[in-house]
Amino acid sequence: MKVGRTVSAAVFITLSYLKNPLAFLSDLIIPLVIFMVVQLGTGKGVESLLGILVAVSWSSGSFALAKKLALYRMWRLLDMFVVSPLKPVEFAIATALAHLLILVIPAGIVTAIIMAMSRANPTLLLLTVVSIVVIAWLMGTLFGLYIYGKLADPLRISGAANLLNLLLILLPPVMYPASILPTAIQLASAAIPTVSLKLVALHLMGVGTDVPLLVPAFTVVAHIAVFLALALRQRVTE
Repeated sequence: MKVGRTVSAAVFITLSYLKNPLAFLSDLIIPLVIFMVVQLGTGKGVESLLGILVAVSWSSGSFALAKKLALYRMWRLLDMFVVSPLKPVEFAIATALAHLLILVIPAGIVTAIIMAMSRANPTLLLLTVVSIVVIAWLMGTLFGLYIYGKLADPLRISGAANLLNLLLILLPPVMYPASILPTAIQLASAAIPTVSLKLVALHLMGVGTDVPLLVPAFTVVAHIAVFLALALRQRVTE
């Protein structure tokens, strides 16, 4: 795999996305409404914003990536790239990197609000946010490559996305505080990758939770390992 041409393809794809920057901002409308409700109701707006960062980063790498790759294949755009020296696996990686680059827009907005509201050390806060965004994107990307290889049809991927986004982002305590739930449910929800990522971020920022750090940290590592194994089994290079 040639790094140079993969990065060049990622930049090309990113520039095509940036022709419609409002599309990325519109994805923040509902999450920011949830943030305002949480802040007014519980005063834990920063925790909600961390969950929004996790949700946006995960979504950018998971179903958004899977649907885009499937659409590229359906539109025969993938074939256009493959005719060039760019290999299919390089094209998949370039598309994933493009999703990371455009993630800077919504993540930057949410990060600015977090830094304005939080009293934590700005350097530590920024390092925490960047780390969580990258890890969430990586985990979501591995999952997205698995979904793409497994389903490959944009319509089937959209149907799966609606259900799994409900189960992984909206229902569990990702964008709302886990503290409103019983301790047993908090511990059980830590098995969900998006929840575990938010819990790790809270611990790194020095925010106490009822779930020990080792539980979500182990969950994150385990999910990355599982998603990597699943992604490698799929024929994403075809």
